[in-house]
Amino acid sequence: MKTKICLLGIALLVGVLLLPLASSAITVSPPIIELEAAKGDVINQSIKVRNESANSETYYLSAERFVAGGEAGAPVFTGEDIDLATWIKFPYENVTIPGGQTIEIPFSIIVPNYAGPGGHYAAIFLSTAPPEAATTGGSNVAIASRIGTLVLVKIAGEVKEIAEISEFGTTAKTFDSLPVAFNIRVKNDGNVHLKPMGTISIKNMWGSVAGQVAVNETGGNVLPDQIRKFEASWVKNPNAVGANTFWGKYRQQKENYAFGKYEADLGLAYGTAGKILSAKTSFWVIPWNVIMVNLALVVIIVVIIYFAVKKYNVWLVKKYARKAKK
Repeated sequence: MKTKICLLGIALLVGVLLLPLASSAITVSPPIIELEAAKGDVINQSIKVRNESANSETYYLSAERFVAGGEAGAPVFTGEDIDLATWIKFPYENVTIPGGQTIEIPFSIIVPNYAGPGGHYAAIFLSTAPPEAATTGGSNVAIASRIGTLVLVKIAGEVKEIAEISEFGTTAKTFDSLPVAFNIRVKNDGNVHLKPMGTISIKNMWGSVAGQVAVNETGGNVLPDQIRKFEASWVKNPNAVGANTFWGKYRQQKENYAFGKYEADLGLAYGTAGKILSAKTSFWVIPWNVIMVNLALVVIIVVIIYFAVKKYNVWLVKKYARKAKK
């Protein structure tokens, strides 16, 4: 089961947020902060930063707007100091962290009275150079290494939680063994980030449940006006990986055996009211190598029985022929 990736899988987040840090190894936690607020609220939060190197290092604090980039949901930093990025305030512009030490950096979010309801998004960065030196013309430039935390804030009011499944299906219509890979695309038509989570229930030709697969176990979010792709996989033995040969495929098919037509029912819950999205698809699993080996065994057994019976009949005829001569 895979659904690999709160707004984005933490693995993706770390991969995107951590720009080269060879000379300045630090870690920041948490990687994602999700908050709810109302107009005029002041929220006090903090992040923990650890300098993994042996030397003291000075880091500069900044906030920057981000949007979702593509269907994988990876953050794209716009370089813009607008919206939530302007609401985030730090007590100091930079901080020096001794080698091997962890410190807590406080910050405040001052929500203006004009803030619109729904989702607002920004990233808090620690950079080895001042923000003005790390950006040019509003575009990120890899001059300095930096690391950050994503901040997602939902402002109360006329919040619209609307989503739909734009696609649900398998990567092929016919498989020769498990795993069967599913693609799920969810479109957010509302004004706040959503976290669709649920399961795929798989039934065989006789209507019995053959398996269940979790979808979005990592709690990835779908941003407003975005389509997010989630992946899931039905497999019995994930360690059974055969070589790309006849007998390698036979082993794979035997240890991840399935046969016939299957129907998959997707159910996803999202939003504060727990709204449900559903969809269906079907697919076939035909383990050709297993079928050929089994047919070959049947043929061999039939041939052995045929010749054994034939030999027995010949022996029987000879036996009665000898008795008749006597």
